[in-house]
Amino acid sequence: IFSLILFLSLGCDGKKNQDDKEKETKTEKETETETEKETETEKETKIKKQTKREEKVAAEEKEDMGKKPWVLNIEESTINNDEYRHVRWTGKNMQMVLMSLKSGEIIDLEMHPNIDQFIRIEKGEARVLMGKKKDNLTFDKKVSDDWAILVPAGYWHKLENIGSSELKVYTLYTPPEHEKGTLQKTYKEATEHHHEHKKENEDIKDRSQ
Repeated sequence: IFSLILFLSLGCDGKKNQDDKEKETKTEKETETETEKETETEKETKIKKQTKREEKVAAEEKEDMGKKPWVLNIEESTINNDEYRHVRWTGKNMQMVLMSLKSGEIIDLEMHPNIDQFIRIEKGEARVLMGKKKDNLTFDKKVSDDWAILVPAGYWHKLENIGSSELKVYTLYTPPEHEKGTLQKTYKEATEHHHEHKKENEDIKDRSQ
């Protein structure tokens, strides 16, 4: 009888230990599952935050940031710009524009009566022509990386990409020359816009006479 009682007692203890181990295993698995869920949630939260940051940066890369404090890596922004003309900052008295010219493209011959202009070559090779008369451009220079061009108000000027790769420049107008936020992807688009703008001004002038 004693042996039977001992056997039953040991059997119960064994079963209890097994049940306890199963409970512990189940608890551990549940804990691991919860931890995995928390980790996944944290990952999703990080991804969402990262996406928002990227969207904000992307928006800033297209937006005219004028009339408010702003900083940027001007060399990096200029070199990474692929648009023919992209106005990035327009203030009351100054405007900053990024430009990218394909090999052989130009900034057409033009003259700003009341605007001084600064142009910096970040990458590429260019030829700059300037003069007081449209048909007499006596100033003729070749420039490349890190060179700057200063165009006085009232001077006719033209810039040509004479290199085999894209010409990357940024320019400052004082006061602003282009409409706030102007984005022209190609030289063709810029030329069409210029002709349309010129025709609009001529129409306004005709109606006022």
